[in-house]
Amino acid sequence: MARYDFHAITITQITQTAGVSRVSFYRNFSSKEDILIKALRGDIEQHFYRTAQSGQLTNHRELFMAIFAFVEQKGDIVDLLYQNDLSHIFLAFIRECCGAKPESDNDTAYHHSLNMGVCFGALDEWIRRGRQGTAAEMADKVAQALATILAKW
Repeated sequence: MARYDFHAITITQITQTAGVSRVSFYRNFSSKEDILIKALRGDIEQHFYRTAQSGQLTNHRELFMAIFAFVEQKGDIVDLLYQNDLSHIFLAFIRECCGAKPESDNDTAYHHSLNMGVCFGALDEWIRRGRQGTAAEMADKVAQALATILAKW
């Protein structure tokens, strides 16, 4: 995406560059977008594993800090998504990581969806405004806003 517009890249170009067949591609991915989502998921799983191992994921603020710090670290990739009008891929990624799960009861599902919506909304605007402010400042603001909302829920 740094050299070509995402929408102009073909599956054939991807498979030829990767040296794999189309069958192998479709065995592992459903679309070009799926490649990006899975790559982001792998990166954030490593990031969250390291953060969890250090004992830093004990509340909403730490969760938001981990997400904003991840975006700060992967800024080049996130910027490419946004430059190619692919913020919906970032939303799908956040939904997969933090959104409601089918097996959750309604209250838990709504809680997770609220977390995801508040987090994505703030992340999206932070990214669009050039990531002004630090990850820690944003995590504090989002955690405070969510605490206010949840107190009235």
